[in-house]
Amino acid sequence: MKRMLYLGWIGFNNIGDELMWQLFRDYCWRFLPSKEYEVIPSIPGVDIRNHGPYDTIVLGGGSLLIPGYIDVVHQAIQQNKKVIIWGSGHDRREYTPLDESGQVSLHLAYTEEHKATSIKLAEVVSQSAFCGVRGPLSLQFLQHSGVPMEKVVISGDPGFLLPSPARLKSESSKHVIGVNWGTAYNRIFGGNEEKVEQHLVEALRRLIRQGYDITIFPVWGPDREACERLYRKLGDPEHVKLDQRLHHYEDLLEIMQGYDLTINFKLHSNYLSAAAGVPFICLGYRFKSLDFGYSVNLSDYVLPTHLDQLTEVILDRVAKIEENKASILEQFEVSRNSYRTLLELPFKEKLL
Repeated sequence: MKRMLYLGWIGFNNIGDELMWQLFRDYCWRFLPSKEYEVIPSIPGVDIRNHGPYDTIVLGGGSLLIPGYIDVVHQAIQQNKKVIIWGSGHDRREYTPLDESGQVSLHLAYTEEHKATSIKLAEVVSQSAFCGVRGPLSLQFLQHSGVPMEKVVISGDPGFLLPSPARLKSESSKHVIGVNWGTAYNRIFGGNEEKVEQHLVEALRRLIRQGYDITIFPVWGPDREACERLYRKLGDPEHVKLDQRLHHYEDLLEIMQGYDLTINFKLHSNYLSAAAGVPFICLGYRFKSLDFGYSVNLSDYVLPTHLDQLTEVILDRVAKIEENKASILEQFEVSRNSYRTLLELPFKEKLL
């Protein structure tokens, strides 16, 4: 029996990382003979540096193209283990300017104490059985790191494999915006979540005056405090609902179908929204948010959190969504169909 170790930030009830692991597991069940393969997730307690029991190491979805995880898969390569890079991405909290074509103007490769990471990364990619990265900005990170690019594809985030739920007929005449709020402990563009929250409060109050109701929800336990605070600041229980439950992603997909659009802080709330057929505005708090926006050619709907005019930009994008909902969702669907093919490749081609 072949044994695989799936690397990811899992076991902490963060909906994005958990759903990517569950999608990988489900695709293993779907495409690989259960009697021939066993897949082990890197939950707390699993020694990810002990590669002895495994035939294949999978660098899974999430922002794992960072020194610690790169070192882990480099060790696996040195031990002649098969390595798969499946929708992994690069992330950083410093805002990186981009030109009109989405090219990063700064050098992204690691330097100084992590300079050796670039060498290890090049070896890992060149010897991997499959290398699919999350988006075009993660691709540029590899290019800047001196990685041989022959094997590299933009596979998209594993979230593109989310199933579209059966469309539910809305029985409500209300117009509702779903708002995912939370915290990254100020490790965001601009470094000031309180300022972003105030912009959000001002935008939501104006949207309520335009006729919208608001539902606030978290996707991770530590986000609940921020959601509660946002709810209290709005001070309008007639038009604002607070849902503090941590829903399974399948349940959240159905819930989101009742929204006209969503405004999301955490990255995978945007994937869930689009998969549910609901346009999104992404509060782009990290490099990974920009990576997502450019991966689906919808970067106009990713709003960097350091913007001084964030309130006005949110309102502008809501107006654009009201006018262009069908074309926005069509663009996402085109991207999703393309990426699904690449994300399924390791399973269909038995590369694992």
